[in-house]
Amino acid sequence: MIVVTAALLIGVYFSLRLSERTKLLSSFISLLEEVSLRMTYISSDLASLFKDNFAGFEFSPNQPFVPQFSMMIKQYKGTLSADDIALLNDFSKGLGTSDTASQLRHIQLYVKLLQEQLNKARDEVERKSKLYRILPLSAGIAVAVLLI
Repeated sequence: MIVVTAALLIGVYFSLRLSERTKLLSSFISLLEEVSLRMTYISSDLASLFKDNFAGFEFSPNQPFVPQFSMMIKQYKGTLSADDIALLNDFSKGLGTSDTASQLRHIQLYVKLLQEQLNKARDEVERKSKLYRILPLSAGIAVAVLLI
């Protein structure tokens, strides 16, 4: 019974971890949309535009933005895919290098790219979440039968 329960819990853990990526991508999309609005109405530095973010990460106006943004992303390395991380790092490199209108278009582009990643992540959750629950459970039952 313990083996089956442990296997079931492992499956649920991996299933929840898979769905965590969709929540995180949604949070990044919301952050970029909020930054876009702030940029439209407030003229300030990038650290101020990204304050009060969902991650609780504090950006310092006295340090370069790109390494700070990269540090914020690194804390989600286990949840985000390599493509997600690369996309977000590319976003940060292009931000703050041109006029406001170009930066707003830059943000809109990356919001669309992140939405595509989000759609892929949702498809992956639909395809794999049941598998992640059933496979460990089946293995746990098989081990329990062998032990009996």
